[in-house]
Amino acid sequence: MIFTRESICLYTSPYPGMKSMEEVIEYAAELGVGGVEFRSFCPELKTADRAAALRLGKLARVHGLRIPCFSVATDFLSDVDAVERLQAYAEICSDLEIPYLHHTLAYDQHATGLSPAQCEERFQACIEPALSVCSYAERLGVRTLLEDQGYVFNGIEACERMCALSGDRMGIVADFGNTFFVDERPEDFIRAMGPRIAHVHVKDFSLFGAEDGVYKYRSRGGVGISEVEIGTGAVDLGACLRALRDVSYDGMISLEFASGVTEGEADRVMERLVTFGTEICNETK
Repeated sequence: MIFTRESICLYTSPYPGMKSMEEVIEYAAELGVGGVEFRSFCPELKTADRAAALRLGKLARVHGLRIPCFSVATDFLSDVDAVERLQAYAEICSDLEIPYLHHTLAYDQHATGLSPAQCEERFQACIEPALSVCSYAERLGVRTLLEDQGYVFNGIEACERMCALSGDRMGIVADFGNTFFVDERPEDFIRAMGPRIAHVHVKDFSLFGAEDGVYKYRSRGGVGISEVEIGTGAVDLGACLRALRDVSYDGMISLEFASGVTEGEADRVMERLVTFGTEICNETK
């Protein structure tokens, strides 16, 4: 793993008012990072608009930015058109030579009250559509990716299970923070997923006891979770980067700014990552 600023990709901007993909592309070029991740929650790509995607792809490449992944928010449990919609995004990935289509399977970020039986029911309901999209994308030369997210499709056991069901055709987006929702350490998740990891998201959370203060989310085990600046919370960046090195990950590191901007945040975060990454690359395993 060779880690430089060019290894960093922007998933989101740290500026809450910077919503458009075009703005993020321009900002990524200004920061000097190596790539941008397309996403369906920007206004230009809320639908699978091929013309808009081609225009944005051209802009990214004018700036020398790679597009390693296209992330799409999807809920198979509520959206009857989800498979067709994802197939259209897979076609865009093929057109733009974006190797990975990452999509969610179900919205579970606040579903702490689900029983094991309800979790299993949700899991089962998503298998067929997820594998259908995986097969369609594969025929186009695009690989679909599952992120450790929410309460059902999160953690080592669930992600290994879904990958196995796909015959390991489906890969993994390893998110540095999301495994806290199921009370697992991100570095443990990375080591367990190993070569299945095709892309990485980096964000950070502070963790609180159930009796402490106000927090945004709660883990399966009752731990409070709130977003913070990357490198200031419970995520051990060094441990996560070492784990990526040890599983021979050689892709991009995509930054997900979720805590709200503070002055100089993007530069601080990138400096932390590059410093840790450089030190770790020079270490002996």
